[in-house]
Order: sequence, then structure tokens, then C-alpha cells
Amino acid sequence: MGHNIDYIKLYEEVDTVDDWLELLKDPSFNWTECMLSLAKYKPGDFSFEKIGEIKGDWTFDSANLFLKASENLDNNKYVDASEIALLKANNFTHGYKEYQADVLSNQIADALGFTDYKAAINIQEPGSIKNLHADSLNGWYKDVEKFRSLPLDKNRKQPKGTKNLHRVFVALSDWQPGWMWQFGTDHWSNWKKGDVINFDWRNVPHCTANAGYSARPILKITGVSDFIENNKDFKIVI
Repeated sequence: MGHNIDYIKLYEEVDTVDDWLELLKDPSFNWTECMLSLAKYKPGDFSFEKIGEIKGDWTFDSANLFLKASENLDNNKYVDASEIALLKANNFTHGYKEYQADVLSNQIADALGFTDYKAAINIQEPGSIKNLHADSLNGWYKDVEKFRSLPLDKNRKQPKGTKNLHRVFVALSDWQPGWMWQFGTDHWSNWKKGDVINFDWRNVPHCTANAGYSARPILKITGVSDFIENNKDFKIVI
């Protein structure tokens, strides 16, 4: 990674959400280095936790899903020019295939009380790796456009004056050997279908890999949820 640009200074000079998204289009700006520099996580800090379970007689079906973003870095609206050069230099792809939320995904998001949300099914094929990074929610901004004209709260990494944004992962199948997920210095494994994971998306670097022999499906939901804000150890039946 380069060290000739003060990425944090450039980030602090951003005014609106739209300004931030424009900066991400600049190939001379290193999004990954900027977000890792802004991450305040230290080993021993809170990284992630299981907060509840989605129960019921449901089964995830990968048939007939609509692909929104392939692993290819080119012509992928969720990978900006500020990220592509670093990924290619280190032999990374996007790291997974992103599919549009299906009926089940939206049922889960609604059951968790999400509004102004983006739900996406991320399927990581065997041999795929999602590089170490810290989140900026730029993908959420691109799908939920109503906040783009607002000032950006640089400390909270979200639009000023809005409720806390949450990002959760919901396991769509039981864990299998070879599926790897790292939050900070902690690792998530042995999950069960329906487990709901919350994490400190503002500060915790994370990465995933699939060294197993089956595709790994995960539902990612980003948005506002008073339910997630105020509840733990829940069991919701859908």
C-alpha cells in the first residue's frame, strides 16, 4: 500500500455522502488503506457476537437468484476505482458473488425490524477470498440513495442526523469445515442456519475465505433497526 497520500486528511475534508462516493471513484485514492487507517479496533476489543436466531421451517434455495455483482472486478458497481488497483496487485477478486435479496431474505430483514435497508445474498465459492478490509457502507449508499445529499458524519461513518446504522449477517446454512471468517483477531465458525451476527462494522477489519468444497451462502443486511439496537438473545420464527 502507498504512503504518499494522507488518506485520513482527504476523508476528513469530505462534506456530503455524495462527496465521499465521488472520492471513491478516484483511482489515486486508496479506499482500503483509508478505512483500515480509520478503524479503531485493537486486539481484545469487541469484534462480533451472535445476537439471535431466525427459527422456522425455512430452507435457503440458491436456484433462480438474480446476480448483482460477480467476483470480476471490472464492470462491478460495488467495487470502486479506489479499490481495484490494490486488489489486482494482490491477486484478489471481489471475493464473492452478490445476489439480489429474495423473498426469504426480505422476510428476515422485515422480521429484524430493518428499514431503509439493503439486503444481499453473498455466496462465496470454493477457492474465493475476500481481502482484509474495514467497511464504509458505500454499497448501501449506492442502493439506498435517499441519504446521499446529507453531510457525512465522519466519526460514525454514516449520514449526519440519522439513527445508528447496523450491519448484520444471517447464516443461510450450517457452517462447514473450510469456511473461514475473521473479525479483528477473532474467528466465527460452527454457526447454525439462522444464526444472526452483529459486529462493530465501523472499526473492525474483517475478511473471509472458502477453503471447503461447497459454496457458502450468507445474508448481509445493512440499515436502520430499532429491534437490533435494543434486543439480544432473541429467537424469531418466520
